[in-house]
Amino acid sequence: MKSTFRALAGRDFRYYFFGQIVSLIGTWVQQVALSWIAYRITGSAFILGLVAFSGQIPMLIATPFGGLLADRYSKRNILLWTQVVEMMVAISLSVIAWQQGFSPWILITASVVLGLSGAIEMPSRQAFITEIIHDRSLLSNAIALNSLTFNSARLLGPAVAGLTLAVFNEPTCFAINAVSYVAAIYTLLAIHARKPIRTRAAGSLMEAVAYLRQFAPARWLVATVAVTSICVSPFMTFMPVYAKDIFHGGPDLLGILLGASGSGALAASLYLANRKSLVGLGNRIILACLIGGVASAAFAYNALLTLALPLLFVSGGTFIMIVTSCNILLQSLVPEHLRGRVMALYTMSFIGMLPVGSLVYGSLAHHLGSVKPVFIIAGVLSVAYGYILMKIMPDLRALAQQVLRQPVASQKTF
Repeated sequence: MKSTFRALAGRDFRYYFFGQIVSLIGTWVQQVALSWIAYRITGSAFILGLVAFSGQIPMLIATPFGGLLADRYSKRNILLWTQVVEMMVAISLSVIAWQQGFSPWILITASVVLGLSGAIEMPSRQAFITEIIHDRSLLSNAIALNSLTFNSARLLGPAVAGLTLAVFNEPTCFAINAVSYVAAIYTLLAIHARKPIRTRAAGSLMEAVAYLRQFAPARWLVATVAVTSICVSPFMTFMPVYAKDIFHGGPDLLGILLGASGSGALAASLYLANRKSLVGLGNRIILACLIGGVASAAFAYNALLTLALPLLFVSGGTFIMIVTSCNILLQSLVPEHLRGRVMALYTMSFIGMLPVGSLVYGSLAHHLGSVKPVFIIAGVLSVAYGYILMKIMPDLRALAQQVLRQPVASQKTF
């Protein structure tokens, strides 16, 4: 256990870790409430997909700008200001919910604002880890623990949301999120990050793009995250449909379903945090693509809650196994001066591709009259990509080895 949490020995990362857990739990409470309200007031899978699309599409469009800011300005200040903006949105949503004034357009507008703030925030959040970890050998553990904060919140947040919706009301969910930002803001102010490396080039996003084009391992890692995000999109978008129409439950059941997925994600994060090297991560990414695809296809037409929960556990675990392993490998490979911009491209692939899946799958579900076939499509895509990755992995590993032999990486292979 001590080995799993070894990066927490550093004061700055420890402050950041616990502050983010509290804040992210609030974010998940709000996210579940928004999706539940969207489906409650419209009963439309398409609107549900459109709300998800509105919150995620800014990640695809505005994240490059966030990457440029992360390489030029204080990442801590960027994080502070975006947390303040998101807290103001949460307060506004709580007031609107109290007045019972929600409409699809209000939900879409709030999602867009939160998405834009997240697009500015996420590259700095990903790259900030290197400024608060002073022992380079702990970087991979810190990245895995950073994923653990997200997935702990992903496990606890939906459960808190379901309980809050069932026992209290919708405004309370947004109020919980607003209060949770206090922890994130306080800990960010208390951190003493090391001075970052500044980039002199004025318009240098294309430098990061050129890096990915020239270095195949990094390019395929980003592509893997993009494909995985598209494949997992139905699980992110259509859980309210399964909770309400297929399993005939309410917001408490929605929290249980999302909590099962979060449990798998948490287990994967703990596994990665306990690892001490990059050895074998490539093979685990391939295996997760294959298993995640099978789980998606099996979930599609399943009507048994007892089977749905373990399938969601597997889906959540394989998703985080892929995206966190890719994060660890990228941060071990990428040059320091490109870190913010490359992680912006990673964020575009991780979160920015979710809206594409949400909109496409929402339209498909609308025309097909059911959300079930989209899980089959996503599963087949995941398995096919895993097979392709398996074929090219030896070549990617050989190219990455040339970078990982350098002293700064101190790793042998993946």
